[in-house]
Amino acid sequence: VAVGEGNGIRRKPEPDGVIEVMRQLGATAEESVYIGDSDVDILTAKNANISCVSVLWGFRDAEFLQCNGAMFFVSEPLQLLDI
Repeated sequence: VAVGEGNGIRRKPEPDGVIEVMRQLGATAEESVYIGDSDVDILTAKNANISCVSVLWGFRDAEFLQCNGAMFFVSEPLQLLDI
């Protein structure tokens, strides 16, 4: 599922896109996770009331992400399976 800005979907960090994806997939907040590489992604997940995993190969480093509320980190995609 891919959802972008428009048609009532506001830009991140508003949770609209995440909520729409969960609706289309029939997923609950408890069984969903947001994966991102920025402080905006952390805030988007928080606004959608879901967990966030911050990736370390993207836009920001671990120290910056942690200072902005990140709790879970992965440095390579396969580590997502461990979380």
